[in-house]
Amino acid sequence: MQKKTRIMLAGATAGLVALGGLAGLANAHMHGGKGGGHMGMMERYDANKDGKLSQEEIDQNRTSWHGEFDGDKNTTLSLDEFKSLWLKARQDQMVREFQSFDRDGNGQVTLDEYQQPMAGMVTDMDRNGDGVLSRDDHHKRGERMRHDRQGKDKGMMEQAPAEAEGAAPPPAPANP
Repeated sequence: MQKKTRIMLAGATAGLVALGGLAGLANAHMHGGKGGGHMGMMERYDANKDGKLSQEEIDQNRTSWHGEFDGDKNTTLSLDEFKSLWLKARQDQMVREFQSFDRDGNGQVTLDEYQQPMAGMVTDMDRNGDGVLSRDDHHKRGERMRHDRQGKDKGMMEQAPAEAEGAAPPPAPANP
């Protein structure tokens, strides 16, 4: 395979992974952190349904899925083959997200239903009041905004307690 083709495939794969990550973050944000997580892993990998995961169960599932999507049986997954695998793996997440948008449960997502979760986002996050979001609106590490009872920004910054005491920040959540 030519170097240029490998670079393009790597870039496209990275883009898919990043898109999946962003979708997962958006989904977690919209659902208060709920999503597939540990339970999703159990559902997918716990082959004998004993409520426990072994490395053997994970490896068997991965081997099975790899074989299922290796259409040309060359023991590797092309970007198109991986795309099919990735879409199957994210199917339940997609359905949950669709249902979260479909507020009236009629099996259709209207423009209003689609726009509602992000309505007011710029107003809520615009720290400098210029009507747009930019780097100037990002919180500095260790700072958080104080909110009034309606959840609106009062524009007052404070240090997070752990940072104020010189403690190390909490570790970032593990990537599933």
